[in-house]
Amino acid sequence: MNLVVFIGSENGDDYAGYECYKKAISRINARMLFLGTDIFEILRKYENEKRVIVVDAFYGLDNIIHLKNDEIFNIEARSEHAHYISPVEAIKILKEAGFSPDELHLIGIPAKSFDRVTYSEEMIERAIKKIEEILK
Repeated sequence: MNLVVFIGSENGDDYAGYECYKKAISRINARMLFLGTDIFEILRKYENEKRVIVVDAFYGLDNIIHLKNDEIFNIEARSEHAHYISPVEAIKILKEAGFSPDELHLIGIPAKSFDRVTYSEEMIERAIKKIEEILK
């Protein structure tokens, strides 16, 4: 079984996670959850899926990123994020709390503004295609 988790809020580029979730619903064959800004909610919702994909806006990027397993922990974890903690920092904490699927993926959608939407529809589409590629 696969789980795709979308993180985001209604503020600016942080909306990318929810936008991606809404558009992926009819296309992705996996259990999907939108957790708002609380990535730690995954601990209560996780049902031991073997593959987990986390999708979130990622500040400071120019392009979609895809990190898998230990690659996630090899990048700098900065808290310049709408949730006050970066997805990388949160995933490190989740791992310490026992969250350890066989495959863990992080898809970052480029974000530049907390106040307005700057990401393109193309970026959302590319994120969905990356999810579909991972799930094949």
